[in-house]
Amino acid sequence: MRVMTRILSGVVATVLAAAGVAAVPAHAADTIVIWSDPTHAQVIRDLVPNGVQGIPITVVEKDPANVRAELAGVGAKQGPDLIWGDLAWTGELADAGLLAPIELKKRIRSQFRPNVLVGSVVGGEQMGLPVQISNLALITNTALVPTQPRTFGELSDLALKLTKKQKKITIPLALPQGEGTSPWTTYPLFSGLGGYLFGRSSDGSINLSDVGLSTKDFRARADVINTWNSSGLLSSSLTAEQAKRAFARGKSPFWLAGPEELQSLLDLDFAYRIGSIPPIVSGVKTAPLLTVQGFMVTSFAAKHGVEEQVKALVSTTLAREGAQQKLADASGQYPANIKAAETVATGGGRIRAIGNAGVDGVTMPNAPQAGVLWEPYALAWLDSTAGADATPAQQAFRTAQRSVVAALGGGTVPTE
Repeated sequence: MRVMTRILSGVVATVLAAAGVAAVPAHAADTIVIWSDPTHAQVIRDLVPNGVQGIPITVVEKDPANVRAELAGVGAKQGPDLIWGDLAWTGELADAGLLAPIELKKRIRSQFRPNVLVGSVVGGEQMGLPVQISNLALITNTALVPTQPRTFGELSDLALKLTKKQKKITIPLALPQGEGTSPWTTYPLFSGLGGYLFGRSSDGSINLSDVGLSTKDFRARADVINTWNSSGLLSSSLTAEQAKRAFARGKSPFWLAGPEELQSLLDLDFAYRIGSIPPIVSGVKTAPLLTVQGFMVTSFAAKHGVEEQVKALVSTTLAREGAQQKLADASGQYPANIKAAETVATGGGRIRAIGNAGVDGVTMPNAPQAGVLWEPYALAWLDSTAGADATPAQQAFRTAQRSVVAALGGGTVPTE
């Protein structure tokens, strides 16, 4: 059986305690301590040079890969008051008692899309402030495709025709699934067929008893995946590097890429469009997954007597348009603040176009148990797009659903 070689950072729940965590200096009295990755540390310092309400701020640079383990390993004397990181961590950290909820007034909440805010809701409470967003968009070679397809069916037909007519074009759709990729490359197609990862409870939290890998609507449309496989539109062996190289060399008319590929886009020597993946089924959105990063208030802030000031910092200064734009620009990402996203500086129109393609996106599930989902989901796609040896999609995703439900100890099992 094939296994995933890499899973997106922040998706799979990890053991919080870790050996060999570097020593952390004691928390100075009457100081707000923020843990940030190096990319955003100086921006934070510049945003609050005089501290908050008379309390100075110390920004400590941390490797994001170590933050969760370090946070769990420190006590109140060394713990930070605010951390920067992937908001998919919120469920895990909140369950461990390491986060405090934040309150965003209606005026502030209106500056963020509801589908972005809900990604850091735990038990009905907001546990994170979104700052920047990453998602996939469809990149189209305009020399090969002068008029953008209005539906995915049109895109598929055109891509396959170009592959047959032009010897140079060898990959109809540069959508990677092979080694070095992660499950989010296929998610827009999955959501466009009516599938989903988890449902949500009425309070906005992830509903682990509602697993959506093999819904009735999805099963009714799963033959489309079988057609993509038999036609050669998708290949389970295509790697991320092969997909990028094929598009850059004019060997593929379409490519799925995110803001992390900004330099690759800038290096292209031909014209291209950036936009959303067109609908597969009328009325069903081809929604990409969203990776959202931002700030989380720790439970240590209350123990340090600065919780009020830290929450004020998050809900005012760090939520504002100007701050969000500077923070997102530092890493070349799309700002979560709606107004800030209108005037992206880094990457200009390219980052803005990629971000706009994710307006209907779905945030990465923040439940710590979500890690059991990724391998079954990925294997279902790999098995159903494996060429002549493929498993019918209905069967592959039914198996995935059962595997996840069993691992979670209960949930919706598809009927035959």
